[in-house]
Amino acid sequence: MNASLTLNTLTFGQTKNGDAGSERRDVSRGVNLPEILSIRHSEYVDTGTKVPGVRSNIKIERYVAMADGRIVPVVASLTVAVPSDSNIISSDVTAVTDRLVNLIHGTTNTSGLALASEIFVTKAQ
Repeated sequence: MNASLTLNTLTFGQTKNGDAGSERRDVSRGVNLPEILSIRHSEYVDTGTKVPGVRSNIKIERYVAMADGRIVPVVASLTVAVPSDSNIISSDVTAVTDRLVNLIHGTTNTSGLALASEIFVTKAQ
């Protein structure tokens, strides 16, 4: 993977990379208000099926200044657990992640339901 990734005009430059995962930062809003992208992987064994696999987590933290001046993160995280089996292919992972994104993505996305406010702000279920 590239050391530098550009997402929605933000360039996340790699600050850490190792066995525990990687971290990339964008500081275009200032060093005190970074956005941090972390990618981590770990092996697991499902407790129910006893099938091993790899669990991958992508996390983005956007630091914002609150009304009282404190700086706090708004965090979004996606964890995908993929059992180790030759019948499970990348399109299976893409199918579930696309559905999750479409659930919260704005209606400018053809399949988007724009439910981010309902789910995360008003806590609708």
